[in-house]
Formats: sequence, structure tokens, C-alpha cells
Amino acid sequence: MGDKNIIAIADPHLGVVPGDVEEMIQFIGTLDPVDSDLLFLGDLFHIWAGPEKYHTSPVESMLAVLKNFRQQGGKVYLVVGNRDIFLAGHPQNKRLKNLPFDGIFPEYGFINLGGRQIMAVHGDTVNTLDTRYLKWRSTIRHPLFERFFDLMPSGWVKKIMFRLESDLQQTNLDYRKSFPVAEWDRFVDQVSADHSPGLLLCGHFHPKDLIVKKTSEMTAIVIPDWFKTGDCLRISSDLSYEQCRFRNG
Repeated sequence: MGDKNIIAIADPHLGVVPGDVEEMIQFIGTLDPVDSDLLFLGDLFHIWAGPEKYHTSPVESMLAVLKNFRQQGGKVYLVVGNRDIFLAGHPQNKRLKNLPFDGIFPEYGFINLGGRQIMAVHGDTVNTLDTRYLKWRSTIRHPLFERFFDLMPSGWVKKIMFRLESDLQQTNLDYRKSFPVAEWDRFVDQVSADHSPGLLLCGHFHPKDLIVKKTSEMTAIVIPDWFKTGDCLRISSDLSYEQCRFRNG
């Protein structure tokens, strides 16, 4: 990837606030695809499914912009979040062949930058104590669940997807009240021991500010969500980083 930057964006939850898709499109328009690649750390939309038959107009608009970004020389990566469903098997999955991503990482992914590795995760499996959510996650990612959706009329699908989002809101209320420091520390230590990337990037937790933990070989960062802050992280080829804010106020 040479001297490119990576722009890491956590939890946009697009489709909730009027104009939020347009705002993201405007931000991407400020980037030079020759100099920057995009990394979404999950929950790109508030709730969406990968195959085209489930796409809404806002989803189509956003994906068209990402396709254009790639055509101009940029790369786009997506870590699957808890609100991104039916994305397994890309790019071999024919139902996902037109999605404008260079890589879709169901659990975690590695990106090489300046000869060193960045590991990207969404973060929803960090807290192993949140068993109710983890069971919900296992159900919604099961192949039979996707097959069940495929048998339904499209109108029903939209209603059920909003119901799924409502159910998700109820799965981890207690665990969203505070950041699970002990579980995060355990996770970081495990990643450092197993993979030892130069940089570990995580979303999901929606902190107000960056949460940074350093080990001897790795820096781990939980990034504030774009949804509330308009923040992202610009990472240079030497793995130095800068928190950037697109939104005013």
C-alpha cells in the first residue's frame, strides 16, 4: 500500500438520522483515493444485509460512492459488525459479488501498511461476559437464519430487520453502561500474544474519546463512533495516527 493513509471509521450507523448518508458521502468526497484507503470497523448502516435483494435506496447510494472510490484507486475494507448481516463468504459468495469492498472480514482482518500489520476488529466479541448478546449473535449469523430470510417476501424482510434491531438493543443494556476494562485488557493481551500486529483497531463501544492501550509490540485503540461524533482515525504508513473530526460542533 506504499505511503497511503488508512482512514478508519467506527460505527457510522447510517440510516438513522436524516442526511447522515449524504454526510458520509460528502466526507468521502474530501478524500483522495490515490492517497487514502477506507476501513469501516463495522455497523456501516444501522441495520442492513449484504445481498442486493435487501438493499434500500440509502444503502444503494452509499455503495455506489464506495464503488466509485475504488475505481479511482482507493481500497475499501469492512469488518462485519453486529448490525451487518449475511456477509459471509465474500468474494466467493455470488450474492455479494457486486459489493464494493476489497475485503470483508467476518471476525477480524489484517491490512499491511508500510510493511507492518494493522489488525481490525469490530469489538462485539471482546466482552465474553455478555453471554446474552453472544447467543443472539450466533443465531443471526447461522446459515439457516439467512435461508429463513430468503423464503420471505421483501416487505416482510424490512419489517423483520427493524425488529431485529429492536431485539439487539435489548440484548446488552447492562454491558453498554460502562466500558469493560478487564475484558478489553484480556483481549488486547491475547491479540498481542497470538498475532502481535503493530496496531489493533476496534469499534463497537462508542467511547467519547480514544481508548489506547500499549503493549511492548502493539498499540490497541478503541475509536469513537462516527454516528455521534463524526470522528475517524487517520493512520500513516509508520502507524502513527491522528484523530480527525469531519462534523462541526
